[in-house]
Amino acid sequence: VRTMSPALWIDPRGRMWLFWGQSFGLQDGRYGIFAVVTEDPDAEDLVWSKPRRIGDGVMLNKPTVLSNGEWLLVSSIWKADDSIRVYASTDEGTTFVFRGSAHIADAAARGPDEPMIVERKDGSLWMLVRSRGLSQTFSADRGKTWSLVEPSGIRHPTSRFFVRRLHSGALLLVKHGGLQE
Repeated sequence: VRTMSPALWIDPRGRMWLFWGQSFGLQDGRYGIFAVVTEDPDAEDLVWSKPRRIGDGVMLNKPTVLSNGEWLLVSSIWKADDSIRVYASTDEGTTFVFRGSAHIADAAARGPDEPMIVERKDGSLWMLVRSRGLSQTFSADRGKTWSLVEPSGIRHPTSRFFVRRLHSGALLLVKHGGLQE
């Protein structure tokens, strides 16, 4: 069993989650997102929940908490599927359900994906995706349906990026170089 791409996240209740991807062999055609959680991340000896499988794919970034309290996490199944999957929790992580997927038409431009979602002020969702540069897709129904994944117009090498909405309401985009570089 191969495990990969761990991500730590402190949820809105202060619990710490450890997410990771897992597959049988190098690529089993579906991968899996697994998680454990500890209620007290500051404890001397951490007590972790039993590991559980959330869904298919590999999740490389932390979940996004929407203004209505829902949690969204995104995953990809590299080289076996043309979609980026969105899983949602409406009960603070007790359960996660598949909500929808965004489709990548140009498989040749696809990289590790590493999608990240931000909620826009109008309530729609904007997902940036690592490809040859940065691609984007939009959802007007909380992640159930998405526009086709297409180039965003934001110049960027095929490398990691970060986008989040700050508490101030401003968007933070961390990338290599300025917006037109």
